[in-house]
Amino acid sequence: MSYASVVKKGGPQNPEEAAAPPVDSVIPTDSSVASLIDVDTGVSVVSSDFMDQEVKTYTQAERLELEAQVEAEEEEARQRAATDKKRRIKKESSDALEFVKDPVNAVNLVLSTVVAVTVGVLGWKKFKAGEFGWKVAGVGAAILGGFSLVDFYATQFAQSYIAKKKRN
Repeated sequence: MSYASVVKKGGPQNPEEAAAPPVDSVIPTDSSVASLIDVDTGVSVVSSDFMDQEVKTYTQAERLELEAQVEAEEEEARQRAATDKKRRIKKESSDALEFVKDPVNAVNLVLSTVVAVTVGVLGWKKFKAGEFGWKVAGVGAAILGGFSLVDFYATQFAQSYIAKKKRN
């Protein structure tokens, strides 16, 4: 059908005219590749005990050595990572213990916990009573911020005071 006849016909094509013609299919056979030099039509099967067979070539021996070396390096890296992790955990726990052993930090930890829990409980009571709003949240945040500021400077002063006492 030509373009002119389609235009002359006037509307869209019907489904039969719009469909693409069927594609011819090729059925491959072994005889179609028989003339090709590099094509091996036979199927080779490797036995399941291939990895257990004795080494017959230099390349196989190198591969086995390389695999053993890589496995040893990976095992060593796993051992090193495990000991590093244990050492890091031990160091972090001892750092935390040293932090709490300092009397200034211990008092600071207790006071901060008491203030935070008190503000949280009071806020929860206001919420349950239906009186919690932006104003109450702002007052609670201001209390926590003010306490944190006073606590910071008091801690700085206390630590410098203790350091001076130790020097004298």
